[in-house]
Amino acid sequence: MKTLNPYTLLAAGCAMLLALGACDREPTDYREFLGGKESVYPGKPNNLKASPGRDRVEFSWNPSADPSVKRYRITWNNGRNAAMVDASTHDPAEFIKVVVPAVNEDRYEFALYALDAAGNISVPSPISVRTYGARYESGLNNRGVLSKWFESETLVIQWATADTVHTGSRIAYTDVNGQKKTYDVLPDALETRVPNCKAGEAVSVLSGYKPVTLAIDTFYALKPDTLKF
Repeated sequence: MKTLNPYTLLAAGCAMLLALGACDREPTDYREFLGGKESVYPGKPNNLKASPGRDRVEFSWNPSADPSVKRYRITWNNGRNAAMVDASTHDPAEFIKVVVPAVNEDRYEFALYALDAAGNISVPSPISVRTYGARYESGLNNRGVLSKWFESETLVIQWATADTVHTGSRIAYTDVNGQKKTYDVLPDALETRVPNCKAGEAVSVLSGYKPVTLAIDTFYALKPDTLKF
């Protein structure tokens, strides 16, 4: 029978105790011991989403369940710009939303952090976002018109196929009583019939667009197109 070295048994026992001690650490602590000081990382938020708008961005996320989290920080431009948001809830089933203004039209790398009362900061949640503004809007055109005519006092317009980001158009006209009116057209409409429209008066079309599905703002062609009959 092979005799076990007592020093081997002692080393194995110490390794087992160290492993058990590591298992007892709280998973929400995110603590490391560096240079003799304890570094604490608050629990990070989850499911960060961003919806662009006109020189602004709406962010939403599920808050950290860590009760020590007091605020959130959103940074961009390599940390040169930042916005702070209070931790209004710690329920991870809820959402925190905030709109960050004054983000000029461009593409940005944002990062979201959770902070505790002592200023300790979580690991980042990064996200890339493009904002939109005058440059994007300057390239928009009104929806094309294939044909148009009057049937008595009804204006009929047949439309060209709409762009996929088109949100609708607004027709401005004068009714038979001389009143200025508007008529909204859905993006999937191929033909529109506007009743009680007075022939001989100006008719114009202005179209709107959302650059992406989640955009929080609608952008419009710079000026309406006037229809000629």
